[in-house]
Amino acid sequence: MKKTLLAASLALLTTTVTNASTTLDDTDFTGLRVYHHMENMVEHIKANGINEFEHPDIADHTFFVITPALDHLYSKAVLDVRNGPVILETPPRDNRYASVQIIDSEHFTLYAEASPQEGGKYLITRQGADYGIPEGDFTEIIEVNDDLPFLFIRTETKMYRDDGYADQNRRQLKLTPVVAAEPITLPSTQDPREVINFAMSLNDGWEETEPYMLNASTAYTYERYEKTVDYITSQIANGVLVNNEHGFEPPTHPDANGDNITRAAITHIGHLGFPAYHAYYENIPMSPEGKPLNGSEPFVLTMEHNLDLDYFWSVTRYSSATRLPLDPATIDGSNRQAFALHNTMPDENGMVTITFSADDPQNGTYWMPVIEGEQYYFVARYYGPREGLQGKTAASIMYEGTPLEAIFAPKASF
Repeated sequence: MKKTLLAASLALLTTTVTNASTTLDDTDFTGLRVYHHMENMVEHIKANGINEFEHPDIADHTFFVITPALDHLYSKAVLDVRNGPVILETPPRDNRYASVQIIDSEHFTLYAEASPQEGGKYLITRQGADYGIPEGDFTEIIEVNDDLPFLFIRTETKMYRDDGYADQNRRQLKLTPVVAAEPITLPSTQDPREVINFAMSLNDGWEETEPYMLNASTAYTYERYEKTVDYITSQIANGVLVNNEHGFEPPTHPDANGDNITRAAITHIGHLGFPAYHAYYENIPMSPEGKPLNGSEPFVLTMEHNLDLDYFWSVTRYSSATRLPLDPATIDGSNRQAFALHNTMPDENGMVTITFSADDPQNGTYWMPVIEGEQYYFVARYYGPREGLQGKTAASIMYEGTPLEAIFAPKASF
């Protein structure tokens, strides 16, 4: 990359940040994060009720949440722990990954762990509640700071559209409330202030974000929301958000740094994502030379196949225009959207090579089809990152020693 191009890129990023700092503040970024999350939660309750699982289809080019992961199926439920705990039972499965995540009304992850292969039984209870706790042999008792926490279960698929097993397995998930859910009055999702006040009524809150929540509850209008979204969208397009570090963990977690811009951006582009300590994500929008990835020019990624992970890695390609998977009709009917540890094989050197190109390279590498003349980006996800992953991620391989290394610096440690 020429120094002049790098300077122009850095100037663009700096200008965007400076302009935003004069018009937007932590209240705006907090408001976006909480409103975007709770608007989705309210709509989920309207469609599915409380203490009931939804098992949506895997995402495609028509999906409504941008940058969806395509390496697992989702199962979702809003839990009511106001008057009694809820018991979650996860089924036995084969050796594929599955996990339990619990998220509060401020879009902070309270719990994120892989579930046992032999099946598990969890008791989810309200922190500070005065109701009794049932006896039983539980995998874990999870205390939450929220009346209506959001439960998110992932079940790994081996192929993009699944082999049937993952879907059958997730439908064996079971929720048993000890006390039946009570009716609840939902806010109008047309008014961010009403939604934010609803979130505050459910959640104990966090000392760090309390002042911004209070301000947003009275001052965060839909016009402010739209302005914040426009700014966050420009940040994402400019490559400012390069990974999920400091995005999803609660303010009290050791990895938290109080960056509300990052929290807002990550919530917008990756709603319900994992904290980096459980799954590390890298956003890759450009080549090592600083060119936006484009289907007119083939791009090759080579990395180690068996990385130092507890679980698995995946590489998923998205359209820059929609931030969604590609429409199969635009890539000759192909449904290839992602590659992962369990649907690829290492070469004789222990490496895996993925070629992003409009035409099949027919050279023995894994072909990720893209559209001639159209920009795309990909996200590399690493589930259960360990210390040995350092220096071996896609961003480390691609940008080390280039002028972009500082911008796309990977997580400091795992």
